[in-house]
Order: sequence, then structure tokens, then C-alpha cells
Amino acid sequence: MARISEWERDQKIRRVQQILAQYPFGLRESELTSVLGWERRTVNNYLRVLQSMGLVYKEGWEWFADYA
Repeated sequence: MARISEWERDQKIRRVQQILAQYPFGLRESELTSVLGWERRTVNNYLRVLQSMGLVYKEGWEWFADYA
């Protein structure tokens, strides 16, 4: 599989963040996968990147956009 460009990666990161911002009660990883239409592993990778950047957080099974 070919690697994606940095621009495309940034766009996907923003997309995940935008989706989570629309769900104040959070989304499970599987729900986010359905909304985005991506593979679960891909969604997980982007969630971990966003979490390391302090832009999302996880409580129980749900992921949330971090507005702090």
C-alpha cells in the first residue's frame, strides 16, 4: 500500500476531529468507523495521533473532541 501525503494525512486528522466535535456525547471507535467509512485500524491510528496532540480524549469506550 502506498503511503499518503502529509497534506492528505492532515486532512484525515481534521476530518476525525470534526466528526467528534459534532457528537458532544462521544462516539465509539466502531461508530466513528461507520461514519467515516474507513477501516477500523485506520480510525484507531488517527485517534491515537489526535490523542497524543491533546485534541481528543477517551472516557470508557467513547472518544470526545477536547475543547480545553
